[in-house]
Amino acid sequence: MGEAPTRLQENLLARLTALHGDRGLWEDFAQGWAQECGTVVPADPQALIEECLQHDPLDLLEATLGIAPRLGIAPAVTGKSNPRCEVAIGMCLLACEKYIVQQARIVGAAPPDDMLIGVGHQLAAALVAGVWCQNGVRINIDPKVRKPVAVNVLPQHAAPLEYGFQGDRECAKAELQALVNASLADPALFDRPARLQELCERGALPSDAVLKRGLDRYESQQGARPMFGLNSSDHHPMAVTVLRQEFATQFRVPTFFYAAATRGRLQDAEADVWNGLQGDLLHYLETLFQQLYPQEAKSMQALEDMRFRVALSFAGEHRLYVRDVASALTEKLGREAVFYDYNFKSQTAVPDSDLLLQHIYHDQSDLVVVFLGGNYQGKEWCGLEWRAVRDLIKKRDGKRIMFFRFDNVPVDGVFSLDLAIDCGEHSSAEAASLILERLQVTLPKP
Repeated sequence: MGEAPTRLQENLLARLTALHGDRGLWEDFAQGWAQECGTVVPADPQALIEECLQHDPLDLLEATLGIAPRLGIAPAVTGKSNPRCEVAIGMCLLACEKYIVQQARIVGAAPPDDMLIGVGHQLAAALVAGVWCQNGVRINIDPKVRKPVAVNVLPQHAAPLEYGFQGDRECAKAELQALVNASLADPALFDRPARLQELCERGALPSDAVLKRGLDRYESQQGARPMFGLNSSDHHPMAVTVLRQEFATQFRVPTFFYAAATRGRLQDAEADVWNGLQGDLLHYLETLFQQLYPQEAKSMQALEDMRFRVALSFAGEHRLYVRDVASALTEKLGREAVFYDYNFKSQTAVPDSDLLLQHIYHDQSDLVVVFLGGNYQGKEWCGLEWRAVRDLIKKRDGKRIMFFRFDNVPVDGVFSLDLAIDCGEHSSAEAASLILERLQVTLPKP
């Protein structure tokens, strides 16, 4: 292959080699691949990888999607992954890597200690980071959102001071040790609070040497090393340059910045390129997983039969802010638990959508979050939603309503805007956190 193989190339070779060990599975896959690409049947794993590296990345991605449906049908051994599906995922990641490198000539390179990635989605950002720093990426289906997520990325949390860990370094170590301990069972089921509580009860964190061994074991098992992914401007230990560089060097755990964490730090001219890259990566990755694991994908319910933990009501001029709130809520609760209009466009484009929307806000949602401001009440659709909210207030069901405001424009039925949370004082990430806190004391509707 000329240059030294990348992490994703090594992972794919390992998956192909494992598949090659079962002659029947290998021949079926190799013949299907050759038919899809219009080439000769590859003789062995090395030949197949060399062929893949010659393809244009988008051609390779299309070929992977083309062969995927027949791979997802074959049942995997209980408790184990389907080896042909694992190969298809590896080939998709290899193609994504080539595509990212190709696009990097436009958006520029990034040093491993200051990776600014101008996308808003965790999976796309993790893939770019994994390519840039050669840490790789491990993808599993998230049972909440029924979509692929990068499980080797530590999401941004407030420093776990509530568990008794003191100082940025100790808090960051605790986060890593919790992830390592979780990987001994199933990294896709990372119960952060439970793992941190276990560490707290032990009274002391393991030494740096023990953490390094755990990280090495994690890397060996998962084919990828952990990374910190920061997506907001909120304080985090890895936002400190010296500490970030120390962890990247000593533990080989880098940090990347994406979404709101890159705001004001990237050139505006790069935005279109980043948006296009994110859209392309998610198109292929999410489509591939839907094809490979159809049994994991939840069939779409009729909108009128769905129950939402939270529904968002807002005027269009505030969409950018609310969109980020919806994204953060969806990441935590799952797509089916959050009603945000753009996520259900196909199902709200019906003749009686006015009645449907009122029913969603009045009867199908545990908590209705209203973003007041501008001409909220005068907007046609907001007015329809507001009728449902007003009726909840009249029925003394106000505990199921949460107000945010962008200004002090009065709204009929709201006697004091002082009771509404000021969006000007809170980022979208903070607003989402406040909503999640409220949901903890909001019981599902009977």
